[in-house]
Amino acid sequence: MFMRAVSKLVVMTGPSMALQEILYGFIMALIFVNATAIGFLHYDNPTDFVLMVTGMVVTWGTIDAIVFYYLGICDQKRYIRIIGNADKNDDETRVEYLMDELSGTPLDVLNPDEQKVICKTILDNEIESEEEMRNDRKVMAMSSLGCLIWSVMTLIPILLPVFLMSNFNHALFVSQILATICLFGVGFYMAKYIGTNRYYTGFTIAGMSLIIALVSTFTGG
Repeated sequence: MFMRAVSKLVVMTGPSMALQEILYGFIMALIFVNATAIGFLHYDNPTDFVLMVTGMVVTWGTIDAIVFYYLGICDQKRYIRIIGNADKNDDETRVEYLMDELSGTPLDVLNPDEQKVICKTILDNEIESEEEMRNDRKVMAMSSLGCLIWSVMTLIPILLPVFLMSNFNHALFVSQILATICLFGVGFYMAKYIGTNRYYTGFTIAGMSLIIALVSTFTGG
């Protein structure tokens, strides 16, 4: 049941975006955990720590969601201008524009000549209706909501020990351990979407995130 819900959330957000938000959430939270454990930050009580970490992760998760949705709308408008030839450009220029816009997609791994053929085919097709565009924007909105949900979910293993353990310093240590385990699990699970070895991806994601969080602790986050 839980894994089915996770799979649906991954599909709703997109594997790359889901992974990005999970890493952002854990890294930001771990910066505060590390800084507090080392003594760079001091709190009068654990509640202040919880409020600070929650506020940071939720704030940046919300910012990411808003920016993601806004940029998605901008992309949609730009694609309409290119395919609809609103700027009255010649076909060669439009193909070049479209190839640039599709950079970072599966199109990149194709031969450049094949890329041009596909882009020319796209330019010859009819633009979808306004109703279909509205549906696309709803999908973008759900993906943006997914960004926020992933960010908030990273708080669970970070804050749970603080709520359950009376010794704050011990709770911070357990938070670090749980975050490491979760990061490995995230890499292990997401490997099937990336197409890489599960153990290799798990260790890479966990190691990379912990190193970034540690370095950021000393450089000001």
